[in-house]
Amino acid sequence: MRITALFCIIFFSMSTGIAQNYNINAYNFHQSIVEAQQNIGKEVFYFNESATELNLKILKFELNKSIQFIDSLEVYNNETTYHNAAKKLFALYKDLTENEYQQLLNIIEDPELEFKDFKVKKQKIFDGMKQKMAKVYPDFNTAQEAFCKKYGLKLD
Repeated sequence: MRITALFCIIFFSMSTGIAQNYNINAYNFHQSIVEAQQNIGKEVFYFNESATELNLKILKFELNKSIQFIDSLEVYNNETTYHNAAKKLFALYKDLTENEYQQLLNIIEDPELEFKDFKVKKQKIFDGMKQKMAKVYPDFNTAQEAFCKKYGLKLD
């Protein structure tokens, strides 16, 4: 009886281990994209805290590094929908960094700009950002959710 119980415990432990190992590559692929997003998010936070030329350069550097990483990332199990959505998302980040963030920096550094004009220009920049994000984020979120659901991964 003890041998049967021991055998059952070992069998269930092995099958659980195999199931977890099966999705480890899916998890690593997903986590790589999430971590690249977090790296960009951290630099965006620093830029928002202190919008300086140096912080914008650091953001651009991190962004270019992350784009190269995403481009070179080996696609797990031919999941090109998620990978391509991530590429589009990072292309959006690059576009925002090169255009809207640069525009924000320009109006922040403009000593001749009055506060009411600053608010109007800032709002116009933010509205443009929202429009661009509305075109990319839904597809990315859908692809990410589908990938995580397919491979039993939690979305944090």
